[in-house]
Amino acid sequence: MCSVWPVAGDDRAGHVDAGGSNPIVVVGTANDPATPYQWAPRPAAQLRTGVLLTLNGEGHGVYGQNARIDNAVNGYLLDGKVPPSRTRCG
Repeated sequence: MCSVWPVAGDDRAGHVDAGGSNPIVVVGTANDPATPYQWAPRPAAQLRTGVLLTLNGEGHGVYGQNARIDNAVNGYLLDGKVPPSRTRCG
């Protein structure tokens, strides 16, 4: 797809560093057909404050597929409760 994209890209957004920010929750599905799983742990680690949640499952989009993931995301967004990093569900 990138070969036919109408605008040339660059690497300005290649490195993200959120050092000093509040924790940022990154959620990925181990067998997502649209978004490769490595796109979750890499940015979570690169963010410095990243917290990784993983669904050991199939499909694109994690929320709504697993109660433990949903509870962790809801707790973070609604109550500010940071889930344990590297939590794996499913």
